[in-house]
Amino acid sequence: MSKILTRLRGVAVVAAAAALVLTGCSSTAGTVAKSADGLTKVTVVLGWLPTAESGGFYAAQQLGYYKAAGLDVTIEPGGPQVSGTQLVASGKVQFGITGSGSNEIVAAREQGIPLKAVNAIMQDSATGMMVHADTGITSLKDTAGMTWLNSPGVLGPEWAKKTLGITFAQQQYTGSLANFLHDDKLVQQGIASNEPYVAHEQGAAVKFLPFSDIGFNPYNTVTYVTDNFLKTQPDIVKKFVSASNQGWRDYVGDVKVATDVNNHLTKDVDKTLDAALVWFEWDAQRKYILAGDGASKIGAMSRERWQAMIDQMKKLGVVKKSISVDDVADFGVTGDLAPAAEKPVAPSGSYDPITY
Repeated sequence: MSKILTRLRGVAVVAAAAALVLTGCSSTAGTVAKSADGLTKVTVVLGWLPTAESGGFYAAQQLGYYKAAGLDVTIEPGGPQVSGTQLVASGKVQFGITGSGSNEIVAAREQGIPLKAVNAIMQDSATGMMVHADTGITSLKDTAGMTWLNSPGVLGPEWAKKTLGITFAQQQYTGSLANFLHDDKLVQQGIASNEPYVAHEQGAAVKFLPFSDIGFNPYNTVTYVTDNFLKTQPDIVKKFVSASNQGWRDYVGDVKVATDVNNHLTKDVDKTLDAALVWFEWDAQRKYILAGDGASKIGAMSRERWQAMIDQMKKLGVVKKSISVDDVADFGVTGDLAPAAEKPVAPSGSYDPITY
């Protein structure tokens, strides 16, 4: 039986990564091996469980882009018990993908962990809060005095308090929408490409309120490596990013590719995935991938956006050290690959379109 699961990921600091013994971060992080056919073996750990939100990486694998670049890429799932920052910093894997956003990399630097972003697929953050549509609420400011369900350490709600001047009660969200679905006084944390559809399938019409509307807008699906790996293996980093971006271009811009990859996700990678939800995610996330600089360049990053993230985290008090943009991002890896000219619609009947 298929399952429809929330893909909750908090916009939180990387507290667990602080436990790393930093002296061990550089010993193996620059090491790579060769496969039997001469390809360079590397591993990427996803920011969350496999779904459409990681579809471009699977497309690069399925379409042979990694192999053409001389890479044998293993894609490892993330999840609630997986710390990609620890795995990458320790050298156990070479590439990581953020689960919450660019704030993860800044938080790692605050903890003294030498991670650096090299590419950003999702230009606008899809994280936010949702309310019941029949409440008439249209902005986060309208939720003042209500109860927010969110994960501990999430930065979006703290930014709302600080910038909107509102107060609200908070309860910990553990991954279920059950309480929210039965109480229109609750405000539910979520991701635009997931929770609204899950709520719809369970009978609730919702309004999604992104944190980007109030200026908190971290990049997401950010590829990162260690300083050492980027320094010692720059060609491998560039090849991985280039091939991944080709996969993302085709995945979001070609329905045939999307169909093949989504079938692979639901039939081979995780047979319990709900096909309709995967198609909804594919369609919904493209708005965020192709926003801003993403309209002309896959994986684009700007110094201004990274500086804004650092400044916001300092304003929230979660970053106290002196951190520069060059500490957390390298702008010489992402190429100039443009997205597909067309934005095709999802196949008829692939999912039930919703308003949110």
